[in-house]
Amino acid sequence: MPKATQLNLTLDNQTGQLARLCRDLAHGGVNLLALCAEEREGASGLVRLLVANRELAEKELAKAGYSFSVEEVIFVELKHRPGTLAKQVEKLADKSIGVRYAYATAHAKGQTTAVVIAVAEQDFDRALKLLG
Repeated sequence: MPKATQLNLTLDNQTGQLARLCRDLAHGGVNLLALCAEEREGASGLVRLLVANRELAEKELAKAGYSFSVEEVIFVELKHRPGTLAKQVEKLADKSIGVRYAYATAHAKGQTTAVVIAVAEQDFDRALKLLG
């Protein structure tokens, strides 16, 4: 699944907002593959969601009153070893493809690392070919 659609939404920067979002998705049967929640200056934060079923997630988010946008990202699983992510982003750098942002996670005893990488829209197809 190298190509994925991420859902981006803004939440008020208040205690419990992320919990409410996660509960709303859970009640709708939405399974999260990845989540990145970042605090921003001011009254809001940005949440990026990668989900197993985009259509269901969009329906549930709309039903619960959230506004969101969609963004194409690259989602890859790598061997959980030192240097594997470095090799992937070096491939992009070697072709002058900048990484806008990335986030990753792995279980300490797991064999793979799951990585979400976002690049500029004009570079997406080239990046996908390099990493897919």
